Amino acid sequence: MALFNGKTEKQADKEEKQKAQASGGSGRKKGTSGYEKLDGYTYRDLETGEIVSTYIRGRKAKRLGRAILRMGSIKVFLLCAVSLVLLLFAIAFMQEKTGNFTINLDRLELFRKGISMSSDAAFSSPTARLTASPIENVTNIAAEDIPVDVDEIDGDHNGSNYMAYTYYVRNAGKEPVSYTARVVMDSATKGAEDAVRVAVWKNGEKTVYAMPAADGGTEEGCTDFVSRDLVCEYDEESFDVGYVDKYTIVIWMDGDDPECVDKIIGGGLEFSMKLDAATEDDSSLLDKFIGDLMDTISGDNAIGAAGTESPDYSENKDINWFTRINK
Repeated sequence: MALFNGKTEKQADKEEKQKAQASGGSGRKKGTSGYEKLDGYTYRDLETGEIVSTYIRGRKAKRLGRAILRMGSIKVFLLCAVSLVLLLFAIAFMQEKTGNFTINLDRLELFRKGISMSSDAAFSSPTARLTASPIENVTNIAAEDIPVDVDEIDGDHNGSNYMAYTYYVRNAGKEPVSYTARVVMDSATKGAEDAVRVAVWKNGEKTVYAMPAADGGTEEGCTDFVSRDLVCEYDEESFDVGYVDKYTIVIWMDGDDPECVDKIIGGGLEFSMKLDAATEDDSSLLDKFIGDLMDTISGDNAIGAAGTESPDYSENKDINWFTRINK
């Protein structure tokens, strides 16, 4: 306990209150003995005018530690568990915002049901998240500069002044699902979005998307963005067990676009692709947890506790692009 002028903080407060009551007021008159409280930790000696501090370094931390020690072990465990979950959510959120092009699969409604992605046709590393390598200091090119076989190369395969990524989605679960794949423009600067082109191949079928032209019309050979931020969306209404879909995304600045002018130099773009369940499971988180637990007990390969290992419910454990049913 802190001492000042031979008295503890509690003694000084007690003496101050007693004299305040005796004088008929709540404060101190100048010239009487005692201390005047200035703030939480500072006092003034009314006789000498000396300022005295009772601040103790680390007092709040010590009080917090004592409060935690007074809590029961169950409460401490719950506090630690909640803190850990919040930390993991923060890390996951930051990860999903990094990179110039990320692909994210709904973990709760799709991944845990056996839907997963892979950057290679054989599904050597099924996952719920993929990230393309960024490209910097690009200049504009023409659509004819994109290689004709760009859809035949797996994974990350950026070229000169364009970004290209090919990946696969499979259903190795127990039942058909419906999903929606959306390409989203997360950010854009200096009007670069007006000259960008986003080409999407789904199972070999190509569509090129662009912002509407300055006059409101559609750019030649393109399909308009769905909205300012939404490039396109693909609805898969019955993605059956054993099905595999293939996507290739190519992004470039089109030099033939009239809006590809000097003012957009130095601009930047960031895109992502999100695969979400078309319909959500209305069951509670507890029911989903119990279902996963029962799958684990029965050896049915439920999603791992860390949420990073894709469950594979198929009997032959070999669903990939080459063995897919939807050929």
